[in-house]
Amino acid sequence: MGKNKVRRYRLNDVQVQKLGLEPNKSNRYRLSKEQEIELLKLKENFEIKTETKTNDYKTKQKIFTAVSPNGGIMNIKKYCNHYGLDFEKVRSFKLVSHTGVPFYNIAFYESDEEKENFEEIKKILESELTKVYNHKTVFTESNEIDNLVISDLHVGSYIDGLIKTKDYSIPILVDYLEQTAYKVNKNNAKKVNVLCLGDLIESFTGLNHKNSWKGLQKGMIGAEVVKFTAKILHEKLLSKINNLGLIQIVAGNHDRLTSDKEEDVDGGAADLVAFALELMGYEVEFHPTVISSQIDGINYILLHGHKGISKKTTEQICWMYGVQGMFNVILEGHLHSYVQKLSTSQRNQYKTIKDDSTDTLRMHCRSYFTGNVFSEDLGYTSNAGYTVIRNNGKGLPDIDNKLL
Repeated sequence: MGKNKVRRYRLNDVQVQKLGLEPNKSNRYRLSKEQEIELLKLKENFEIKTETKTNDYKTKQKIFTAVSPNGGIMNIKKYCNHYGLDFEKVRSFKLVSHTGVPFYNIAFYESDEEKENFEEIKKILESELTKVYNHKTVFTESNEIDNLVISDLHVGSYIDGLIKTKDYSIPILVDYLEQTAYKVNKNNAKKVNVLCLGDLIESFTGLNHKNSWKGLQKGMIGAEVVKFTAKILHEKLLSKINNLGLIQIVAGNHDRLTSDKEEDVDGGAADLVAFALELMGYEVEFHPTVISSQIDGINYILLHGHKGISKKTTEQICWMYGVQGMFNVILEGHLHSYVQKLSTSQRNQYKTIKDDSTDTLRMHCRSYFTGNVFSEDLGYTSNAGYTVIRNNGKGLPDIDNKLL
């Protein structure tokens, strides 16, 4: 953005009315300093009162400020006690502080049985995995940072002999991962972050869907699929990438520990894979629903695409998790396709739900898994691939979609 360029804000009808502005067709407005302050207050009020399904709790939760009555930031235990939340059932948490009103994003165990299963598998991983990754630094004159976006690995899935959908198996995925590392290294970036959009495994129980066990390779369930997923990510992708940085992982709908999607809504299997990679020596950030982070002058918002948050507009997601004054990129997987197809009825009621504007971009990213009998019946077919995004030097994303 040039030094003399005037900042204009995209406002909704309520904000326009509250700020006493004259409505216009573009919904973009130039604000005075006083109006900017008032807008920030409106935004903070929105974030405190907005109902969220960040963790898909069975009852809707509100976002509560983490600021204590005396003005400091509460730790997670005090936060839970202050708002009557069960601290003993906290699985993971993250302090979100860039939104104006700091709050904790918390994932809870949904049942005692889930907690026992999760902790049992963690003990197995701790006993069997040790640090094996040694940071691979390769000198380069480049100052660029690459963000490798991968999605929908579906480790353990076995697809063979469909009409339009390409075959898929562990050996095929291994080949894709090795190709990815080789091609990414050719960019000679000074750092490569890996952003994973979920669905790391096909199924933890083998019963995610009716007859889903038919599409699984032998033994690829339970703790075994978690260990194997971490192992092939380490051996075939992560350890081969030069100048590897942070690994970020959000959970997908296939990453649950239970057969019933209502029982495990926090993607426990993806959480365990992230834990296993940490044991191996990687720097990993995990969240069951959303990760928002600033990387090299651009803010990235990672979603899988299956939860309620993905039904929100791009503007709403940016209000909740974006950074004002910075380009925000919203990345989603889930569809196993770079282009979202619409049914006839959807085309007749067409509404734009994926946006590309001067300060935001929202896109479905390529995946390794190309589909199964269910997606083929729905007409979803695509090629496997991945995405690399870097700052183009002007604070905007330079996007490279690669086919495999």
